Amino acid sequence: MRSERSGFTLLEVLVALAILSIALVVLLGLRNRDVALVDATRHLTVATALARMKVVEVGLEGFPELGESAGEFGEGYPEFHWQRVVSSTPFDYVREVRVSVAWSQNDRERVELVNYVFQEQK
Repeated sequence: MRSERSGFTLLEVLVALAILSIALVVLLGLRNRDVALVDATRHLTVATALARMKVVEVGLEGFPELGESAGEFGEGYPEFHWQRVVSSTPFDYVREVRVSVAWSQNDRERVELVNYVFQEQK
C-alpha cells in the first residue's frame, strides 16, 4: 500500500546534495583557474609592452655597443626586470639586440624580443 503523503525520501535528498556539492566544487575550481589565467595574461601583456619600450630606446640611441646591460623598471613595475644583450652578426653594420623582461622569482616567466639595428652608411 502506498501512503498518500508526497515528498522526497532521505536517499533522494542525499543524492541531490551530493550532485550539488560536486557541481559547486567544479565551478569554484574553474573560477580559481580563471583568476590565475587573468593574472598570467596581465603579466605577459605588461612585460611585452615594457620589452617593446626597451627595444625602442635602443633604436633611439643609435647603433648600440656590444655587451650586456640589465635593470629594473622602478616603482611603477617593481616585479619586472629587464636584460639587454647586444651581439654582433656576420655583417659589421648590423647588431642583434635581445631584450628580455622577466617577472617571476626564478625568471622562468619571461618575454624576449629580438631586434636588428643597422648602422647608417655614410
